[in-house]
Amino acid sequence: YYDTAKLAAIHPGGELMVMLCNGQDGTTIFNSYHRRSFPHEKYTTFTVPADQVDPSMKDMIKPNHQSFEKYFELVEQVKPIIAPTQGFAPPSYFLKVLAILTGVVFLDLVYPMFWRRPWYLSCLLGWFLGLIGLCIQHDSNHGSVSRNPLVNRLLGLGQDYLGGGSIAWMVNHNTIHHVHCNDVELDHDLGSASPVMRLHSKADWHFMHVFQQFYFVILEIGFGPLHIVSSAIFLWSKSAERELIFEKHRNVCRALTLLVPLRFLILLTTCDGPWDALCQMLITNSVGGCYLAFFFLLSHNFEGVKKDGINSLVDCFVKNQCVTSSNVGYAWLAEINGGLNYQIEHHLFPRVHHSYYAKIAPVCRKFCEKNGYQYIHFPTVWDNFISTARHLAALGKKPVV
Repeated sequence: YYDTAKLAAIHPGGELMVMLCNGQDGTTIFNSYHRRSFPHEKYTTFTVPADQVDPSMKDMIKPNHQSFEKYFELVEQVKPIIAPTQGFAPPSYFLKVLAILTGVVFLDLVYPMFWRRPWYLSCLLGWFLGLIGLCIQHDSNHGSVSRNPLVNRLLGLGQDYLGGGSIAWMVNHNTIHHVHCNDVELDHDLGSASPVMRLHSKADWHFMHVFQQFYFVILEIGFGPLHIVSSAIFLWSKSAERELIFEKHRNVCRALTLLVPLRFLILLTTCDGPWDALCQMLITNSVGGCYLAFFFLLSHNFEGVKKDGINSLVDCFVKNQCVTSSNVGYAWLAEINGGLNYQIEHHLFPRVHHSYYAKIAPVCRKFCEKNGYQYIHFPTVWDNFISTARHLAALGKKPVV
């Protein structure tokens, strides 16, 4: 056991990521983010005797016994490829950031103050907001944009501009989903659409699931607005005991929830009343949310994906990540998807910037094939979509008792 506050105070990558790990085993997060094992012998003065640990906190911590031997072998093969920037964003990436943010500022803040925004520009804005989610905040909140934690934190607040709440996202995504991907007992994402969607065989079955392969895209259209609401509820709810350590960061996100009503007020200056402004926001957030959710669902739900039997606390880390994720498309799609079409590489190297994923993918694939690990790469989005629909159809069938 370690004193979280003391480790956070000396962490070169900023205090927040360490604080987020409070009350849980940090092995997987440290190893995958730093691409090396934790030097326990160096930090013996930061340890806390077991008898001094809060019993409730101790019971909460699930020890992680995954093997990282193969992972560190893979790291050595990837190192030469990411060496130019040590895995962080290349200078050219910031031109993309500038272009995306310029589009958002113009369409969301400037244009509506002078003219009524037509529906097609609201759709375009939704896509730009999706680009913030995929290409800016995602890398930043994983710490892969810059060595400077302040740069990562500022760009990571793009999630708050979307209405999603960066702290809410990091708690669920960095410390839960990435650590326990497709573990039916621990990955909250598998139950996030329940009871409307049945994403694993242990979930309760309802008759509507027979049709889930048809209506899942319609549900994804509502992801954006619902995500704003659920994130606000999480942020404004009373913090759990283990979360109190990053309360000041949570308070920043709470204050930024005011951005959504502020954007609504700006729309009112030229819209034909509140209902018109509300419709504009719904269009924007539905398009952006659908764009974000669509690719995420495809990458972890497809024919051949492993869910039942996945134990994220044991087995080989590389194997666990490869059998629970898939890739689709190639480098050009990575430019507009923040590299998340290379979901396998992202889960293996969450703190490597997305501009490298297409470059390290051949190395990862060869390594997996050599070691007998599943590695699924769909050539087109359509192929991935069809596979996802078939997977959902199989899960939607009434279980045979």
